[in-house]
Amino acid sequence: MAATTAKLIEVFQSGQERSGVLDLPGSQWPQAGQYLPCQRDDDSIIQPLPINLFRVIGPESGLSVSPLPENWLPGDQLNLLPPHGNGFIIPESARRVGLLAFEVPPLRLLPLIKPALAQNASLTLFIDPHKDKDILNWIPSIVEIVPLSAFAENLSWLDYLAVDLPLERLNALSAILGDTKLTFSGQVLLRTAMPCHGVGECGVCSVKTQHGWRFICKDGPVFPLAEVINVAG
Repeated sequence: MAATTAKLIEVFQSGQERSGVLDLPGSQWPQAGQYLPCQRDDDSIIQPLPINLFRVIGPESGLSVSPLPENWLPGDQLNLLPPHGNGFIIPESARRVGLLAFEVPPLRLLPLIKPALAQNASLTLFIDPHKDKDILNWIPSIVEIVPLSAFAENLSWLDYLAVDLPLERLNALSAILGDTKLTFSGQVLLRTAMPCHGVGECGVCSVKTQHGWRFICKDGPVFPLAEVINVAG
């Protein structure tokens, strides 16, 4: 896959995550949920594995990504591979869209706000509002914010649900959803270490699905929700 370069033009703090803005043409931007394997110039010796950056919400000056290493600064030149993996796709028919940030900041879900509103969908963000309060500044007032504790009470409202959670919390989400058939479509971004960035040979990011074992780095990182919940592993 052909690599490209981009300049880090801005760094900002999003809750507990360090984010940045890349000077990258829009045609090369990843979808929400996809990732960019990235290295800073001259980092390949001291840091041979790439950093996997996800698209997040941020300033309009370029592509906002996270999480950035502490030593990356504005002006740094970065080497990037093309977007990897599957991203979120909101069904065109969805009119009631939920975004569930399961014990993580909602940064990787917030880029879905604009396309959801463009198709006249109502939006609800399920989040712990007491954490990362500054992130709420990026959220339009039209988006309803509901505490995580009320998520289970709103399942019947949903047409589509987008979830972001660490892989180790997948069983906890399965417990909340129960073992009944979902009445809505959904996708989940499973986040874990992906050291081989899409090659799928190291096996570190394997996850058991309804169709057998898959690799998050190349078969995900966004999976259909029904494929990964309530799977004994």
